[in-house]
Amino acid sequence: MKYSLNLENKKVLITGAAGGIGCECAKGFLENGAAVMLCDFDKSALEAAAAALRGEFPGAEIFTVCGDLTKEEDISAVLDYTAEKFGTLDVLVNNAGVAHDVYSIYETRKDWGKVIDINLTAQFFFTQQTFNRFWGKKKGGKIVFMSSLSAYLGVPAAVAYSASKGAVLQMTKSLASEWARFGVQVNCVCPGFVETPLIAKQLADERWCAYMNVRIPQRRLAKPQDIVGPVLFLSSGMSDYVTGTSIVVDGGHSSCG
Repeated sequence: MKYSLNLENKKVLITGAAGGIGCECAKGFLENGAAVMLCDFDKSALEAAAAALRGEFPGAEIFTVCGDLTKEEDISAVLDYTAEKFGTLDVLVNNAGVAHDVYSIYETRKDWGKVIDINLTAQFFFTQQTFNRFWGKKKGGKIVFMSSLSAYLGVPAAVAYSASKGAVLQMTKSLASEWARFGVQVNCVCPGFVETPLIAKQLADERWCAYMNVRIPQRRLAKPQDIVGPVLFLSSGMSDYVTGTSIVVDGGHSSCG
């Protein structure tokens, strides 16, 4: 056995790819010779990200497809285009998601439903249709969900977000046990606080940043590139006997209780 990522010529679909963790993961796959399909609902941001990646990786296979994965017709369109361009699919990185910062006593049914719909329901049905399209009759595939440290810790003012990410963690386990017989590994990555636009409000609060820099043993928040290594590992042949599990990437935050 050769101990390498061996992602050369692998076909990878990344959701929420217009920026942050998704775009950084695309760089990691491209550096290792994979072809990437970038998916996001924000067309202008998606095209800007793709243009930057094409400038950095000339000659690489980089495609874009715009879609709102809460809509069944968009799920079908995204997968139709992926099948047209790739023919097959090796890796799905479910990175799309939304943050929601409000204390539970002020939570509304509308906002709760939106968070659960985007972070959980859309993730499931997109993954279900991806499996049916590419892996139901063909062995082999990798699925990486993006959960969160919030799936493990109680985070104030984040009840809907935490509930959705905790559910993603359990969904990972259930799908892994069901789809193992098809040679499909399903895992998730659980980042701590990452410096992305999703936490722009917190990043603008100097007291919050100072507290987190003391609270986290590595004395800093994560950057998007800190999340890429675990995603690549779970997408590679080096994780063929790893399924139904999660990798927490939090600088030691969860080790402090």
